[in-house]
Amino acid sequence: MKAKLLSRVNALIAFVLGLFGFGCVSCVKYGVPHADFDLSGNISNQESQPVSNIQVRLKDARSLAPVGEVYSDAEGMYHLAANDLFTMNEVDILVTDTAGIYASDSVRVTVVYSKEGVNKNDRWDEGKATIHHDFQLKKQ
Repeated sequence: MKAKLLSRVNALIAFVLGLFGFGCVSCVKYGVPHADFDLSGNISNQESQPVSNIQVRLKDARSLAPVGEVYSDAEGMYHLAANDLFTMNEVDILVTDTAGIYASDSVRVTVVYSKEGVNKNDRWDEGKATIHHDFQLKKQ
């Protein structure tokens, strides 16, 4: 009896949340401000040589929530793209050499969104934010 009641309550909660758009994590296109985000850059050492395998992490500066993580390639380049991302005003970009040769570095960047190509009737689509930031790491 108790399990049947609990099952009905859960079904009712799922229905109500579905009405407000909380039924699908990937379906945040309506009711919640969202944007696309594109982060890229180059990582080099003090001799301007590319440094590979450097961890690049992106965090929302307000909530400190991690957004994503990538590693620099053989040419020292990194690229992180995130879609349907909740809008952020500022982000922290943190770079870490997991091998311990170079000192870590970070920067806080203000995010500017471009609404180019966004339907003017879409109140929730903030557009796209593109950030390019290069890092020059010092040896420890």
